Amino acid sequence: MMTFDSTIFLFAFLPVSFILYYITPARFKSLTLVIVSVFFYAWGGIVHTLLLAAAVFWNYAGGMMVGKRLHQRKRAKNMVMIVIGTDILFLIACTYTGQILRMMGNGLSDSRYFLVPMGISFFMLQNIAYIIDIYREDIIPQQDIVKFSAMIVMYPKIAAGPLVTCTSFAKQLDEPRISPGRCSDGILLFVRGLSKKVILGKSMSMIFETVRSLPDSHMSAVSAWLGCISFALCIYFTFGGYCDMAAGLSWMLGFELPENVNYPFLSTGIMDFWSRWMSTLWKWFCSYVYLPLCGGNPGGVAGFLSLLASWLLIGLWHGLNGTFVIWGIYFAVLLYVEGFVLGERLLRVPKGIRWFFTLILLMISWVFFFSPSVGEAFSYLGLLVAGGAGFLDAGAVGLLTDYGVLWITAVLFSTPLVSLVYEKILRGGRRWQIALNCAVYGALFILCIAGIVSGTGSKAIYF
Repeated sequence: MMTFDSTIFLFAFLPVSFILYYITPARFKSLTLVIVSVFFYAWGGIVHTLLLAAAVFWNYAGGMMVGKRLHQRKRAKNMVMIVIGTDILFLIACTYTGQILRMMGNGLSDSRYFLVPMGISFFMLQNIAYIIDIYREDIIPQQDIVKFSAMIVMYPKIAAGPLVTCTSFAKQLDEPRISPGRCSDGILLFVRGLSKKVILGKSMSMIFETVRSLPDSHMSAVSAWLGCISFALCIYFTFGGYCDMAAGLSWMLGFELPENVNYPFLSTGIMDFWSRWMSTLWKWFCSYVYLPLCGGNPGGVAGFLSLLASWLLIGLWHGLNGTFVIWGIYFAVLLYVEGFVLGERLLRVPKGIRWFFTLILLMISWVFFFSPSVGEAFSYLGLLVAGGAGFLDAGAVGLLTDYGVLWITAVLFSTPLVSLVYEKILRGGRRWQIALNCAVYGALFILCIAGIVSGTGSKAIYF
């Protein structure tokens, strides 16, 4: 498939698609956006593109049918259940068929037709939200199939979100805000995201793979913790970089996407973390699963069971594996304890202490995320406590000293400090500041291209 950090995208698709989009008259821009987005998606395979088209047409027609039956609530509800039920079955079939065949040892699982279609877990959630919003009468059905298609398939967000409400995006499609200033800001944001993903994401991935290659008997507790930290930073720079690239591309097209990642390692609580990390995903499940299930009683038994059901679904949304089930239960319990057991008493704890323990809990959660099986996850947790080679060994010291510059750079760039200092230096718009900005971003882009060409680009986690 085509990715944002590929030469075919950067030097062929991106310039051609933007030239076509900018020269297209205003009333046909949505159609051009759909065409280039379908071409972007089709790079990954025609069969998957046909599946995407089927999902778009089904939900467009479903939205029209639900809208026509709103005055008859029972019939409208039945139609919603048919449309959403089909969406869920479609999502399960596309997402899990290959995994189930692989578990059964069936060789068909290696066929490219059983690979998960790019971004399906994101665009199907957006389709489901669209149907529910119509039934709730929060929006009216989109009459223009081209605009509806653009809302779903716009290529900056189709691969890994963020999840966008149809209401806000439909308004932007009517009047995209295209200007030289927004375009230049979008280019700079794209380059920043590309740098995060290709340079820092891969660097942290390299450290993580080094730790994971160690036998348990040769891994100290410090090395195990460094493995968790490197994975956390890897996934942050990989997915956070993607989000920056998606936002930058959207600005260049005249649109604005909701913020999805906002320095999550500064969180002082688990809820704070999920308001900073993949925030649109939790908002989606909160709006369409958790709140409807708990029935306005989030603190009682029904509230806990609703929270548990929501996070089990989020876990399975990531993959059909017992580790993701435990990962979901883990966060459901943490969120319930934080919000309804400790409640306001937690706010009396100093922020620094809350931040420290939040990071510890997050590092533990990543163990279930990166471990291939439940048994291996618990084995790794044991290493965090005791280590197979004691608390500290030469290997751990080597990881800290050999990659010292990378650790410092990654930690600094996971906070807003570098960005704030850089912006302060460049504030004013003088010639030397403009020249410095161009030189820095030009150098970053060249480094990224060198990394991509040499095959060191970091793979995204969520698609």
